[in-house]
Amino acid sequence: MIFFLVTVIIIIMAGVIFYLRDQLKWQHRYYKDKSSRLAQDKRKNAEKIEELQKSVEGLHEIAYTDVTTKIGNRDYFITHAIKLLQKECDYTLIGFGISNIATINRLYGPAEGDKAVCYAAHMLEEMINHRGLYAHVQSNLFALLVETQEERGICGLIEEITAEMGKYSDIFQVELQFGVYYIADRKEKVSEMLSRMVLAQRSVGKNSPVNYAFFDEELNQKFEENKKMCAEMEKALDERKFVMYLQPMVDLHSYYIYSAEALVRWEHEEKGLLSPYAFLPVFENTNLMLKLDYYMWEEACKTIRRWIDNKLEPLPLMLNISPIHLNSSQFIDILSNLLERYKLKKEMLVLELPERALSTGDAQVKDFVRELANRGFHSLIDNFGSMHSPVNLLRELPVSMVKLDRKFLNENVKSKEGLTILRYLIAMAKEIDLTVLAEGVETMKQANFLTEIGCDIAQGYFFSKPVPLREFDQLNKKISRMGFHPNEYYPTFTDMENGIDIMEKMLKSAEKR
Repeated sequence: MIFFLVTVIIIIMAGVIFYLRDQLKWQHRYYKDKSSRLAQDKRKNAEKIEELQKSVEGLHEIAYTDVTTKIGNRDYFITHAIKLLQKECDYTLIGFGISNIATINRLYGPAEGDKAVCYAAHMLEEMINHRGLYAHVQSNLFALLVETQEERGICGLIEEITAEMGKYSDIFQVELQFGVYYIADRKEKVSEMLSRMVLAQRSVGKNSPVNYAFFDEELNQKFEENKKMCAEMEKALDERKFVMYLQPMVDLHSYYIYSAEALVRWEHEEKGLLSPYAFLPVFENTNLMLKLDYYMWEEACKTIRRWIDNKLEPLPLMLNISPIHLNSSQFIDILSNLLERYKLKKEMLVLELPERALSTGDAQVKDFVRELANRGFHSLIDNFGSMHSPVNLLRELPVSMVKLDRKFLNENVKSKEGLTILRYLIAMAKEIDLTVLAEGVETMKQANFLTEIGCDIAQGYFFSKPVPLREFDQLNKKISRMGFHPNEYYPTFTDMENGIDIMEKMLKSAEKR
């Protein structure tokens, strides 16, 4: 009996041992497989992390590299300058640009201007190298941060750069303009340092014996005034002190108001109503310019929506688009969202794209304009003829209108040759189905001439100055009841505002004929 029990116990123990052995083998295989899978996952994750790191580095490089010159951009400069300025050294900020770039573009084409700018960038790469920080911070502005405040050394560097740029061409001379700012407070915002440097650069006179200027106390006072105005503007935006004025654009065939240009005015508490010339130059290089543009775009959408809600015939409004938007992926989305919010069609907004930004030859800008057209937006070339008169733009860009520059118009109506240029330019634009607008129309003679040579739309003080929205609505109602006949007296908006006896004027005009 005892033997039987011992045998049973042995058999049971052997079974338990075999079972535990099998369990251990299974667990060993399980953890071995799991460890192998984890190792594989770790390798895959490491590969993914490496790919992500490369992607981030690529995006970082794109974000910090100027598209045209392929060197560091403004963001790159600010980021690296902050790190350098933590070091207790004397630093100087030097900025320069090609002062005759407009002349180069006009005489030799925008591509030549871009080559000159790229030459300056490559020259800095070779010359500065480890001697300091450098970047292409704006379209025609380079910035250098050097570890010295010795005037002799700084002037020597300026002469060196000037001499090197003088080697660019045997056909024409590249002229440079420098601004110098000794950094007194290394904790100051780098963006403010750049603004001080630009003020110094812009103060260089045309007849100055040298091509550089130092930031001094007089410029510092101007900088502080500009800084104060920026602070006031931010507050004014929040309090809606900026108002939209409309300047009518008149159809020269029917004499009805075709559209209106949306223009900004600032109702300043102390200085009264300020025109954009008084404040836009101060804001154009700051994010406040973006903020003001978004504000004005929404005001335009609100106005059109109000016309529709009040059963009034809505007119398309023309919006001035700052060059800073032409490389922004957010631009189209912001406008699209505004139109969607106010339930407006895209043709109710016409985007005025500045010639100076379009004529640079920048492929990215041209792609952007094409994307606007693909998304259904209407755009025109603004200030055409102001700088380069790039006729090829009329063929290359998908715009529906062209607006002749005020100065270009005024200069060409003074001579027989100029009038011929205007005739052929308008005829050429009409041949490729472009609507032609002319701004700066100030006399009846100009209006009649433009009508005769086929100009479609005119804008200027001869018809009306920019007016508040309520006055614009009243003028639109009045003018819609009246006709237009070229070479005859016809009432202007100013006449109506001043209560001129329109009938008497028309009778006198008929007697003269």
